[in-house]
Amino acid sequence: MVHETARHTRDFTVISNRLLQHPDIGGVAIAVGCHMMSVAEGTSVTIRCLADRLGFSRQKVADALHALEKHGYLRRTVIRTAGGRLITETVIRHNPDTPTPRRPKPRRPATPPPAPAKAPPPPQNPAPAPKPTPHPLPPVPRPAFPAKELLRAALGVLIDLRATDPRLYVSEADAEHLAPGVAAWLERGAPPEVVHHALTNDLPEPLRRPAALLAHRLTARLPPAPPLTAPPAPPPSPAPLQHCEACDTCFRAPPEAPCPTCGSPDTTPAAYRPPRC
Repeated sequence: MVHETARHTRDFTVISNRLLQHPDIGGVAIAVGCHMMSVAEGTSVTIRCLADRLGFSRQKVADALHALEKHGYLRRTVIRTAGGRLITETVIRHNPDTPTPRRPKPRRPATPPPAPAKAPPPPQNPAPAPKPTPHPLPPVPRPAFPAKELLRAALGVLIDLRATDPRLYVSEADAEHLAPGVAAWLERGAPPEVVHHALTNDLPEPLRRPAALLAHRLTARLPPAPPLTAPPAPPPSPAPLQHCEACDTCFRAPPEAPCPTCGSPDTTPAAYRPPRC
């Protein structure tokens, strides 16, 4: 065999014949070792990456790495990074006889002590915290004639709501606001059972503001007012009394009407005559 040599000035790697002609490593291990020596530092040399680049199976690559590690050409060490993560450091050794330099263990960056907290300045006439403003209830309809009996019946309807659903408990302030709305329903002819059903049927979940829901339903579901009817006509007034001079008879009839008894037209309006003793 004759060598035809050439001088390399770039893109070349110096590899010892001890590895290339090693009798106990095997051809796959030699190929894997030469490839790892030729790539730059930081290149991924996992079993999967090496198998994809060299065309060997992953098992052959794994066996080759074990052979290189056994004969001192490869060193794999599990180290902890400064951030606390565990990684495998792979070192390919071009000359196994060279002693391995000791690398200092990575140190975590020192955490500076927390700065002392500054005391807050003393308050100077602190403004009082604003009081939470309660949400006002929606307006409710009003009866045309708020009689005491009507409002008392409306209050009874509101108190009975808790028997159907305990969440519909009405406070004294809420009852004072809602009672006129219930009274408007009762004034329009709605029975208490109908008002109760309209306020308790199909309640939403969750029920956050029961009083506000009742106020809304009293307004949104208000029944129409009954139609206005004309007052009854007064009964007709009786006809005036008439007196017949011919037969001395009194009868009710329009003026100048003939006597119904004798037919005499000589009639006059009857005057009051005191009874004879």
